[in-house]
Amino acid sequence: MIIEDRIYRLIKLLLYTAKEENTTVTPTKLQKIFFLLEKEKGVDLGLEFKPWFFGPYSEKLQEFIDALIEIGEVDTEDEEEVRDPLSGEVIAYKSHYVLKSEFTPSEEDKEIEAFFREWVKKDRSEILRYVYNKYPEYGKYTIIRDKVLSRSSK
Repeated sequence: MIIEDRIYRLIKLLLYTAKEENTTVTPTKLQKIFFLLEKEKGVDLGLEFKPWFFGPYSEKLQEFIDALIEIGEVDTEDEEEVRDPLSGEVIAYKSHYVLKSEFTPSEEDKEIEAFFREWVKKDRSEILRYVYNKYPEYGKYTIIRDKVLSRSSK
């Protein structure tokens, strides 16, 4: 299987697993779970993760998810508004991804599906805390890391 096809399939597998577990996959959660898939499962997808605001981020992975959205196989659903603290204006939306296309896991997906199932059930803060603690070199912006970690540990 061509690596690009495998990445598309794995994104859909993650979103399928989230639906089965009755949970959501935010952009941050998707990035971190794929990072852990490469780092801890040794699945080399060539996604080239770099330190970013909320820990490891792959521009390539974002391009894959954007392509799936563009062709209608994945959609985004808004969860809540993010407002500018000074003006009160809506500046963004917290959102999550939803699988829109038909998908059936294969027998060869079982090991990665189990890995996804383990991580997708965790909330975003728990995943971030794990990644920041185990891979601190990817936490480029320590002020955000410290605020997220201190808020989520209360």
